[in-house]
Amino acid sequence: MVQGTIVDLIRAGTLDAELAALVWLLAEGAIPVHVASTEPLDGVAVAGALAPFSPGNEPVTVGGGALEDVLEATRIDPATLGVVLILRQDRVVAAHYVRPPLRDAGGHIRPQNPAVLATWDDTLATFEHFAWGITPDLAQRVGRHAGDFEIEHGRRREYLDGLASAGVTGHAAIAAIDGYRLAAGHPVS
Repeated sequence: MVQGTIVDLIRAGTLDAELAALVWLLAEGAIPVHVASTEPLDGVAVAGALAPFSPGNEPVTVGGGALEDVLEATRIDPATLGVVLILRQDRVVAAHYVRPPLRDAGGHIRPQNPAVLATWDDTLATFEHFAWGITPDLAQRVGRHAGDFEIEHGRRREYLDGLASAGVTGHAAIAAIDGYRLAAGHPVS
């Protein structure tokens, strides 16, 4: 497993810039991130790379190779899980968003099924992204308007892709991301 920053993980193919930007935006919005892997060191490396985006709410690693494993292993309210990244062989193979329950018109609490944010397609050797289908939900959860969320997600995707393409890694990548966050008015770790 590649150790280091989110840019190092993008360059290694663990995830792509689009998924990394989405997780960054959600983690920064205080949505918990869980990283599941059957190989503990893989999960620790990815969680460590994501930790700077969620100060005070650092990603949690859990054992397992599927969302069901995480739900069973954590034994907490699924609504507090937020983002769940499933790793296999040094790659995120699925990213899920465990949605909070809704209250219906009668005042009853109704659970929602998890949503798939992205998956890895072995045949195409690329990530397929599905977060666009729940952008309004994600935007609301982090306190943004859907259009603003989409624009910021695109900006972060381009920024991370640019850093990865330019070969900016390690401390230089951390400094560049901190610069982006400061310019956007967000605290850095």
